[in-house]
Amino acid sequence: MSQKNIFLDWKNPGKALITGASAGMGFCFAKQLAQKGFDLILVARRRDRLQEIADKLASDYSIQCEIISADLSDIDEIKKTAACVKQIGNLDVLINNAGFATIGDFADVPIEKTMQMFNLHMASCVLLTHAGLPGMIKRKRGAIINVSSVAAFTLTPGNVMYDATKAFLKTFSENIQLEVRGHGIRIQALCPGFTRTEFHEVGDFKNFDRSAVPDSLWMMPDDVVSLSLKALEENKEVVFIPGWKNRLNKWIILHSSIVRNYLHKKVKERENLSGGNHHD
Repeated sequence: MSQKNIFLDWKNPGKALITGASAGMGFCFAKQLAQKGFDLILVARRRDRLQEIADKLASDYSIQCEIISADLSDIDEIKKTAACVKQIGNLDVLINNAGFATIGDFADVPIEKTMQMFNLHMASCVLLTHAGLPGMIKRKRGAIINVSSVAAFTLTPGNVMYDATKAFLKTFSENIQLEVRGHGIRIQALCPGFTRTEFHEVGDFKNFDRSAVPDSLWMMPDDVVSLSLKALEENKEVVFIPGWKNRLNKWIILHSSIVRNYLHKKVKERENLSGGNHHD
């Protein structure tokens, strides 16, 4: 077991709940928060995978680790999960990480899939935050990270709902921070760029050509999570883009019509693909 380190100067860390915890950044958040001494509540669809992860983290870091098997693209399961969150007496950290993407023009993507994304990215974040925030306010401590994306700053035909829902998470986080800044609570909208997770390996992106993106632009999920938690501890700006290259790319995209047009072209080239990809 590695030595625990204090997070945000909190003694006796409470519980951390992470959605989409069975893979990618969700798993990395779980591991790094376990290293800091937090007991965990892991949420994702894959119960067997979750239990395996929970057992290992509990053993490796001498913490308690619970699981909630839930599909947060379903509004009823979101409500059930939110009800569980309300019962947590010492929730210190909430990570709204679960997500997925689709490819195709808005009119062509099945509305059922579009509403699943609406629920997973927006409704689950709103309901879980609403369930967990009152306890944090009462205890005058807490942290919430909503995993957005650099896509929150872009307009890309073929990714309409993804861009829009990620932009919502950014704005939602900024506004929540204004309301809770006097209560000892920190909010972050984490906006990563290309990250080496399962995201580009299944569903709509199962045929994604990673070589189309230069190696130098990819980040490892552990690095993204480390930078995210460090920025939270240092009380940096609410909207956090990890890595100077991602911050530069955001600036270029916002200020260069040539780059935007190129990205739009590349998106259109993918539209013969179908499916979806959950981040859990």
